[in-house]
Amino acid sequence: MRSAKVISISLPPDMNKEIQAVAKEEHRSMSELFREAIRQYMRNRVVAQSRRYGTKVAKKKGIKPSDIADLVAAGRK
Repeated sequence: MRSAKVISISLPPDMNKEIQAVAKEEHRSMSELFREAIRQYMRNRVVAQSRRYGTKVAKKKGIKPSDIADLVAAGRK
């Protein structure tokens, strides 16, 4: 039994050609490239969620972007 789930995706021909060229240049499979892209997307998503949360909390507490450096410095003391 496979340890990975096989999926199918659709790509525009020009994107497919470009991805195949990158895979060949980097000596990697298309699957490896897509796994890396999805991992990066998921990391970026977590960062974006954290930023939204931080912005919400800062707004609620009346913290302005210009206050951040001072708050970080005070927290490091």
